Amino acid sequence: MLRTYITDNQLDWDRFLPACTFCYNTTVHSSTNNSPFFLMFGRDPVFSIDLVIKRQVMEHIPADDDASIYKESLLSALHSAWTAAAAYNARQSQEFKKQHDKSGLSPLSVSVGDRVYLRDFAPKVGLSPKLCYPWLGQFRVISVDHPHLVIVSISSPQSPPKRVHMNQVKKCFTLTGPVFTSPWLPIEEKEALAHHNAEDTDKVGYNHKVPFVSDTPRQLPTHQYNTRFRKRTTSL
Repeated sequence: MLRTYITDNQLDWDRFLPACTFCYNTTVHSSTNNSPFFLMFGRDPVFSIDLVIKRQVMEHIPADDDASIYKESLLSALHSAWTAAAAYNARQSQEFKKQHDKSGLSPLSVSVGDRVYLRDFAPKVGLSPKLCYPWLGQFRVISVDHPHLVIVSISSPQSPPKRVHMNQVKKCFTLTGPVFTSPWLPIEEKEALAHHNAEDTDKVGYNHKVPFVSDTPRQLPTHQYNTRFRKRTTSL
């Protein structure tokens, strides 16, 4: 959640930490069917919209004369919520195990022509890997040889195709691609592919070579041409 809001240099992550923590604590968790806030305090949180509409009566705030009654009801509600959350968590654990077993047995469904992202394990100097985006690309699949793929960068179609493992990619479903292409592979993609020990692969139609520009001065022509302007004639 933090990596969605922070800048590229990751220096402002602490500004968004309280808001992200509050969002997580007030969101219903799939394992307990309750929010962590409710399981902790026995009541639902007060949001900013509640202050805007100016609720007059706060049902969870007791009066002075029924504090003991409120305490008993709160403890009873908390114990009931904890018991229900534990039972729901046990059922969800079994469901999660079934889903994990299904996903672990089925291979990645990738075919030639699909767009994929590459997992980025390359370390970033001065940045936390947990706050960096874990995927890089887009790449085009040009060959499938289980359990390996041959991919080529969409940002640099003239770069050599690379052979990587299938568990290091995931399918891309976005409609847009790169803004422009380049003959040279981007630095971040080159570092990620090197970290995966990706091998260059020769494929027909992908053997592009970037022309080498020499630094030696160009040889001037030996024959000198005498250039002059032609006299323009006008007719009446």
